[in-house]
Amino acid sequence: MIRQFNRAVTTVIFSGKALLAFSLLLILLAASGCENKMHTQRGSVNGTVRDTLKNPVVGAVIASHRSLFKAETDKNGHFEFTSLDVGSHRLSVQRSGYYLASKTVEISYGQVLEGVSIVVEPIDNMITHAVAVRESNRAVIDVTCKEPMSILIGWREKTGARIQLPPTAALSSHQIVLPNLFAGSEYLYDLQGTTVDGRRYTAEPGSFKTVPFGDLQGAPAVIDYLKVAQGNNGPVLSWSYTGVDPASGFKLFRSENYGSLKLLKTESEIFAAQNSLVDETAIPGRIYQYGMQTVDLDGNASPMSPLVSIVAGGRITEDITWKKSWSPVSLNGDLIVPAGRTLTIEAGCVVRFAAEDNGSSGFRPSVCELIVEGTIVAAGSDAEPIRMISASGVPTRTDWDGIRLVAAVGQQGSVLKNIEISGAERAFTIYSSTVEIASVSVRFCQTGFSLQTASGTVVAGLNVEDCQTALTVENTFNCTVTDLKAVNVAAGAIIAGNSGLELSRFDMRKVRETGLRVVDRHPAKIRNGLIQSVQTGIVTGAAAADLQYLTVDAGNGMIVEGSDLPTIRNCIIVNRKNHNTGAGIEDKTGGAGRSYPYNNIYGYSQATVNCDQNGAAIINLDPLFVGGNEENFDYRLQAGSPVINASDRSGQLGAYGSDS
Repeated sequence: MIRQFNRAVTTVIFSGKALLAFSLLLILLAASGCENKMHTQRGSVNGTVRDTLKNPVVGAVIASHRSLFKAETDKNGHFEFTSLDVGSHRLSVQRSGYYLASKTVEISYGQVLEGVSIVVEPIDNMITHAVAVRESNRAVIDVTCKEPMSILIGWREKTGARIQLPPTAALSSHQIVLPNLFAGSEYLYDLQGTTVDGRRYTAEPGSFKTVPFGDLQGAPAVIDYLKVAQGNNGPVLSWSYTGVDPASGFKLFRSENYGSLKLLKTESEIFAAQNSLVDETAIPGRIYQYGMQTVDLDGNASPMSPLVSIVAGGRITEDITWKKSWSPVSLNGDLIVPAGRTLTIEAGCVVRFAAEDNGSSGFRPSVCELIVEGTIVAAGSDAEPIRMISASGVPTRTDWDGIRLVAAVGQQGSVLKNIEISGAERAFTIYSSTVEIASVSVRFCQTGFSLQTASGTVVAGLNVEDCQTALTVENTFNCTVTDLKAVNVAAGAIIAGNSGLELSRFDMRKVRETGLRVVDRHPAKIRNGLIQSVQTGIVTGAAAADLQYLTVDAGNGMIVEGSDLPTIRNCIIVNRKNHNTGAGIEDKTGGAGRSYPYNNIYGYSQATVNCDQNGAAIINLDPLFVGGNEENFDYRLQAGSPVINASDRSGQLGAYGSDS
């Protein structure tokens, strides 16, 4: 274009036609002056940002999704972009203390888009407040701000004119006194806060009644509410009274184990200005109900408040029984059954554990625990199981810790039968205890059962559903686990550091990761189990496990990681879901010549990796399961199965075979 311009200048000296061409060229150059060197067409936009009360918002940052440039509002809430690409722009507005806001505008070539208005909404609860003191002629309002603010307060009698105090200094908390009030009147008040940089917020309006002079006729009002929670020294009661009739004090009533209410404290012991107390006389393990009455200046008592109940937490000092008729039994803190004491729970009883340990004790001070150093006898029935659940409105898998059995030597054996547990970090943690466990169901927990140094323990009839891990057994001697059923878990069983462990007759389905991981000190005996896993059936390492008569249906069947040679025999290992992928048995030890005979491996891209099946007739065929509904697939063998007589004893392979 520059060269063309120079030639035009030269030509204009010699020709009228050239002069005309030069004039046209100047016009074209002028017309292109609004384009940049990249020939991008642009426009501009300006506007204001205000809050929902139409106050200008200072210091708000405005950005477009199509530009690197940003604008900031001035003291009047005004902003401006002098050059933006033509087309659609989504203008987003950010300012601390306000929710994110946006507005889409359309800019044409050369257009100056003016007066764009964007409204931002203040974040909720930037200002909170409560009436701290009510007297006959004054009230005190406590105000809390999420950042320093100057507070402007106005108030009026319900039918009167509004009165306003001068703004306070910019602080995060304020205590504002409203003077010269009328006794026995109802007042309304409103609050507005202004930050140091000029942002304004309003709070929800409030109201209160001043205290009348002298007593009113009749009984006073009931307290607004009564709450109870576990504290370090006993149940903590809290309440509020905003009645018009002046109170001289309160009466507190209490019942034990749902007996009759008895007067615990009088109005001479609980003053009118009081709103909480600790019941230090409560005995741990007993169930208490509490109720309160307001007493006015003439001694008139209000009706009884609604009752609240709690199980007093702590270390019990007597044998305790919880009855079905008391359900739900609510725990707000840890309960400890010491050596020599017994907690008995009747069939059909429901026990609820709070999602927080207000007593701050036990192994884990932040969550509720049931710790048994002595004996627990919780024997439900098929018709009336005992239920131990989370009290949370939205339960999680870690709301409470679970039951810890840590009985000392010589304690009477505990009994846990027909129990349902949910919402616990570890439903059962069993240490060195003599315990009979049968027909126990765990749902929606982190870990179902955890045996820790629980030597000689026999556990039978465990049902786990929708948990992270069904079973962990660690550092035990001669423990036996039978009849374990698990469904929809991330990991089936984790077995580590044990000696003489026996795991038999188990059924684990819909496992998302590894069905069984065995890393023991001495060989574990694993028999007659079914594992259905998306990823891996079994991983074995450390001491040589004895794995026989198992049916594994998994993406990868078995992985051997330990240097000791495990016994893997008489098993059916299949990959039904993803045919021709994965490996049946993979030996990662690197040792040559390892063989795992008398196993049927079917459906994998490789039957074995770094090992073989030498030593017996190799049958890598479809085992022909009975099949049926996928939700409850039947892994028993059909009569014509090719592995019906293929075990090392000429019997049936798989979970339903036998070595007898």
